[in-house]
Amino acid sequence: MTTQEKCLFIIKEFEMSARQVGLAIGVAAKTASAKMKNQNYNKFLDEDFEKLKSSIFDKVKKIKDLN
Repeated sequence: MTTQEKCLFIIKEFEMSARQVGLAIGVAAKTASAKMKNQNYNKFLDEDFEKLKSSIFDKVKKIKDLN
């Protein structure tokens, strides 16, 4: 899987909006949306994937710690 495919898979599985993706990777919602649609050759980078993955893990850890 390419980095683009990995990011889109995570976004789809967690039903994330462009705003949520933007917050997770540190870009504007408009930029996140362009990356999600692959507009103007905008694609997710390895750095974006790591930030997105880290954001998801942090949220899951908070849920796990609710006990």
